[in-house]
Amino acid sequence: MSEEWLSESNVKGSKSLIVLGYIGLETLHSLSQKYSSGVLWICSNSNTNKLPDNIKKIDPSCAPRALTKFISDFLSLNYQFVPSVKVSKKIYDHPEHNYSQILDLIVSQINSAMRARKTRSENGFIRQNQVFLNFAGYLSKRLPKDWSTIGEGCLAIVVGAGPSLDITLPLIKNGLNRPIIVATDSSLTALKNADLNPDFVISIDPEKSYESCSIPGYTPGIAVLSTQSHPSWAKQWGNSCCYMSGRVVTEDWLAQRGIVKTKLLAINNAGLTALAFADFINTSAILTIGLDLAGGNHGEQRYAEITNRSHIQTISTQYYKIPGNYETTVPTPFLSDWEETSNYCQEISKRKMLINLNDRGAKLSGANLIHPDQIDELKNALCENILSYSGNNPLLLEQRKKLVGHGLSQLLSTITELCDRCWFELNKINSSDSQSMLNFLRKTLADNDFASLMGDFSFATIPIITSDQKPSVEELNNLCNELKSLLWRLEDAIVETHPSEEFLVRFFTEKFN
Repeated sequence: MSEEWLSESNVKGSKSLIVLGYIGLETLHSLSQKYSSGVLWICSNSNTNKLPDNIKKIDPSCAPRALTKFISDFLSLNYQFVPSVKVSKKIYDHPEHNYSQILDLIVSQINSAMRARKTRSENGFIRQNQVFLNFAGYLSKRLPKDWSTIGEGCLAIVVGAGPSLDITLPLIKNGLNRPIIVATDSSLTALKNADLNPDFVISIDPEKSYESCSIPGYTPGIAVLSTQSHPSWAKQWGNSCCYMSGRVVTEDWLAQRGIVKTKLLAINNAGLTALAFADFINTSAILTIGLDLAGGNHGEQRYAEITNRSHIQTISTQYYKIPGNYETTVPTPFLSDWEETSNYCQEISKRKMLINLNDRGAKLSGANLIHPDQIDELKNALCENILSYSGNNPLLLEQRKKLVGHGLSQLLSTITELCDRCWFELNKINSSDSQSMLNFLRKTLADNDFASLMGDFSFATIPIITSDQKPSVEELNNLCNELKSLLWRLEDAIVETHPSEEFLVRFFTEKFN
């Protein structure tokens, strides 16, 4: 290690670098040449004269949220490699800046980015396949902004599935004016066992099926889904479901064509999205139970016994210490989930009462922590100030946003044309010639319209086909076969939208390109 650095984390192949603390300009210029994609320099020194163009300097005293955004934006410069990190020994010259805390933030941001990229790389096809399985539903059953008045004057109870649920779920059965129950998917069995039916069920995980969460035949309330939700949820709820938009590339492409995203977006995980939904329907107060954000025992226990999922444990090589409700720190492998949830709680608490009923778990900023021993006092206070919810009105489902008529035909014609073009090129490639397949994939995904329509598949595939290391014939064949499967799935989705008879005749008899 150089005498200039307190610590170094060098990522092989990385062309970007984060530098923490003051270093000499000569060293800085040298690093700017070695790390051509860019250098993010976090330093309080004000001398920034004649910095190379690829160096971005920020002050460590800036607001944490701004600092997080700077780091997040910097990570997006290079999808294939996360940046190397170097910490100057001169950080000790500026004790007024908590450089160790900033380093923790950098590490957590890099870890979150690596997990997200690994997930997309490994599951790009699966996620995109889910989008097309949910495609027809998304066009015809989108969450309306009119639902933002459902909860006025009422209490929402957001039900997670953390270990504390065993203690807190029985406490809410009686003694409260009728609340709106917003359940996460993993809490369904627990609610059934407790004889409590949720009004809304949130599920956004592409790999979490209905069968893994619920007792057969138990489909209470309205399912609120995303385009990446496992298709079993929409199948079970039938017409009693609606779709939120999310951080999905295909939805961005649709939005450019007039299918505006829903006001509420699916974010990060079911627990956080359930919390956001309870806020969206404009309840006067929100009570959370089972939203622990930290595992039991040594961090590996994820679910309450009552969920019938307690056998599923989290095995992680790294557990982070975060502020606890009743302990100074508690362990969690879900650092980004906790950070995003805690930040969101802080925002909600500015608008309405937010209560966390818990006897353990991670601290949620802005939430009023209530121990189960204080449940009677809590119930008395809520009953004095909160109205009873009258229950879901069947007319709610009629308010869902739907694309029909000429607009639907126009969109489907555009999609069909893109599919036909791709099929035309697919039929010309030689499946035993790697260069032929590589050229096809590069040319096809260079089309911004088609690449955006294929969303997560494109996101996972482009780094592979643009890498300096040429993919094998087997890898390229797999990619081409996955693309074929997605095209078939998308064409099935087109028919499932129930377009006009005129469009269907053209779809089955003509070429659109």
